[in-house]
Amino acid sequence: MSKAIANKDQLLLRRESLVKPLLIATVVLLAASVLAGLQRENVFDKERAAASIADKEVWMNQGDRNPHSAAHFSRYAFRPAASLSLIDPGTNDFAGQAVWMEAHYQDPAVFRRAEDASELGRFTLLTPAFLLLVGGPLLIFLTMHGAIAGEREDGTMRQLLATGVGAGQFFQGKLRSGLGMTMRVYTPAFFVLALFSLFATPGGVTADGAIRAGAMYLTFAIYLAICVAIAIAVSAMYRTRQAAFLALAATWVVIAVMAPRLASDVATAVAPQPDARVVSNDLRAASDIWYADKDRQERIQQSVLDEYGAVDIDSLPINYGAYALQVSEELSNPEFDRVYGGLDSTYRLQESVVRLFSVLSPTIPAAGLSRAFAGTDREHQRDFTVAAELHRRDMIKMLNEDYMLNGQAGPVYTANAELWALFEDFAFEPRAIAAVAGRYLGDFVALLLWAAAALFVAQVLVGRAVRSEVPTA
Repeated sequence: MSKAIANKDQLLLRRESLVKPLLIATVVLLAASVLAGLQRENVFDKERAAASIADKEVWMNQGDRNPHSAAHFSRYAFRPAASLSLIDPGTNDFAGQAVWMEAHYQDPAVFRRAEDASELGRFTLLTPAFLLLVGGPLLIFLTMHGAIAGEREDGTMRQLLATGVGAGQFFQGKLRSGLGMTMRVYTPAFFVLALFSLFATPGGVTADGAIRAGAMYLTFAIYLAICVAIAIAVSAMYRTRQAAFLALAATWVVIAVMAPRLASDVATAVAPQPDARVVSNDLRAASDIWYADKDRQERIQQSVLDEYGAVDIDSLPINYGAYALQVSEELSNPEFDRVYGGLDSTYRLQESVVRLFSVLSPTIPAAGLSRAFAGTDREHQRDFTVAAELHRRDMIKMLNEDYMLNGQAGPVYTANAELWALFEDFAFEPRAIAAVAGRYLGDFVALLLWAAAALFVAQVLVGRAVRSEVPTA
């Protein structure tokens, strides 16, 4: 019987004059978001490829120079495009896409696309993820506000129940109708979006990319199912379509707009980001730690002299200046880790506060999972900057050691393209989503709890509505 109810509801929905324009508008917006995303990603991919080529050419053609001078000249590490950034660009526009790997300093990532965008452009970014997270619930609420209230207003609910349909069958029919309609629109749309995104990525389709796409599909499917359950629950609370519509409109404002914004504002109030000038000063102090302690310099110099049995640095078989340069790097590295670790702790605290607001809105955990599976969240950005820093340390050490072992002539020692070629191109491959899934367990659990709660409440409220129509039901 529930199947018959679902079929009847879907037939009535197809006859509704409002449904077809809404679906057409949704398809048009999704197509526009895909075209805009393709254009954005295509431009950025070309810029990144051109910059990477130019960076290597400049490095290889710098001519003969001292290795430490070359370490200051250095190179950039560029972050590759995420496999599903077309669907959800996440933090891409606000996180730097390149890191300058210079000596003595751990630079933050630079080249943020948001810096080149107009103020209006920052608020009008249209992405498929945004449409699914914000537009999806609205579309469901608009089409399903009369699921129960409409039946009660027209008097058809009592007639249907008089045929012997139970509350459970009635609820299952409404749920099947809502989920069927939603999945018929969502599934092919997401399949097309995923194909576009995976094939548009320079790396092409990979097993990890396909797994990420599947996980993202499941995330949005659960999220939209929650919205269907919410629509049924709220509709069951009212006897008229108008009252149900107004209640669902208010619900949409809360879960899709107000709760995420409130969560963000509270998070930044609880864990404010440090002033950029303070962070810059801390990094500069970390860079200068070797030069700030003369006693340590003397102790290290004496230990090297003792190790080689030399009376002064000029009689050492190595270039002591180059050795000291590498020591200064190794002393600064833990300090850089401390500064950036403090920033990372602040951001993690902000994210933890935001997650607490998942109790108010399923949009919050769904958005977090969307960015995670797309590979465009802060955690993936952090993986990139950490990999760039490890690469910087290895390459600067290689240059300093060449200077130390071959530069007994002092600053006049120069190296050539043979050494520059040993400075490897930076290649970053994000870890497979299976390897970092534990990071996002909290968001997934929150989404599942929302699904269970929404279905339970919807069933209870539908049962109450049935009993109010037919007390003996």
